[in-house]
Amino acid sequence: MENVDLFLKPTSIIDCDHPAIVRTVEDLTRECITTGDKAVQLFYYVRDKCHYNMYDISDDRKSYRSSWILEKGQGWCMPKAILFTSLCRAAGIPSRLILTSICNHKSPPEAVEMMGTNVFFPHVYNHIYINGHWIKAAPTFNYDICKRIGVSAVEFDGVHDAVLPQLDLEGGLYIEYLDDYGVFADVPWTLIFEIGYKIYGDSMRRWFPK
Repeated sequence: MENVDLFLKPTSIIDCDHPAIVRTVEDLTRECITTGDKAVQLFYYVRDKCHYNMYDISDDRKSYRSSWILEKGQGWCMPKAILFTSLCRAAGIPSRLILTSICNHKSPPEAVEMMGTNVFFPHVYNHIYINGHWIKAAPTFNYDICKRIGVSAVEFDGVHDAVLPQLDLEGGLYIEYLDDYGVFADVPWTLIFEIGYKIYGDSMRRWFPK
């Protein structure tokens, strides 16, 4: 039987014991009754209050700490997943990171030009443990971004998987999940850099801490 307690522990990056993280969880979940209720509250906080910004990249690992992300209030998919994991752990909900690559068919042209592809790696979202089951949840894009580009925002009920949709609102291709690299209790820095270097080459050195 899996020991889920591992996914409640703080790390140097997922600093779920930080006072600001603990206080935020207390404020957001004060009136929640069930574990699922808490997870839903935390999901929507990260989805909409931590604004998605794909250009907010850094080669400094400390800028990926959940307490840092909470204070900054923005980040791309991995920082948002780190923050959600940290908030869940502070609420007593086991949480871990899912590492994948995706193809985003609605990527901004300038992003495709910068990266040389519309394949995004690392794409990180969340696995949370509720009522004896692991559930996928992707709080990546906030509601206003989804509305602007014509896609459905991810909705989460604390029971069912909630991942990025395959199609946009007009039936065109939106997100394709490509390679799945597994689940992790903490950020797998070395693996991310090794895979990212194969995809992006030397530019990975500018974008991401080794």
